[in-house]
Amino acid sequence: MLWLVTGGVGCGKSAFAEELAFTLGREGIKLFCPPFPALNILDPLKGSELRADFTWTYSDADAFLADKLNAINLESNVFRADRRVLVVDSLSGMLRLIIQDTALDIVDGEARIDALWQEVLTSILSFQGKIIVVTEETSAGLFLNSREQWYTFKLAAVNRILSEASSSQYRLTAGVATEVKGYRVKRGERNS
Repeated sequence: MLWLVTGGVGCGKSAFAEELAFTLGREGIKLFCPPFPALNILDPLKGSELRADFTWTYSDADAFLADKLNAINLESNVFRADRRVLVVDSLSGMLRLIIQDTALDIVDGEARIDALWQEVLTSILSFQGKIIVVTEETSAGLFLNSREQWYTFKLAAVNRILSEASSSQYRLTAGVATEVKGYRVKRGERNS
């Protein structure tokens, strides 16, 4: 089951995703990439004991994210799967990281990033447990260079796919979560 958490930079998405994880399971795996990887920001919650009844395992959300997701999915103990929640925080930061690490010549660099991005998306959509994906809302300024435009369109496309596939979606603004997509009761035709 997929939960999607979106919002702007610094709006509280990570903290909300962790609180959501507490309600969904008893242990978590957090794959972390800061929103701007070049700044080397560390996860502020890594290594801290948040709750005695919930344990975290940490790893980086890097260019090997698809492989990590597939390994977790394949090596999962079916008896523990219901207790565990996977948090990918943040998908937008991970895209910035692979763009930064790949020499972005116009044809070859974009093709390599597209292939890696597709692997990550496939791994997320095929994950068999509880997964929370944190990503930014795409925003465009007035003067985006071609690289920033390309990033914005790539992220927006993946956000749309994940939004469609998610069972619930939350958007954060200044630390306040709004449920954008959730469980709905289907109304049938009434003959009154």
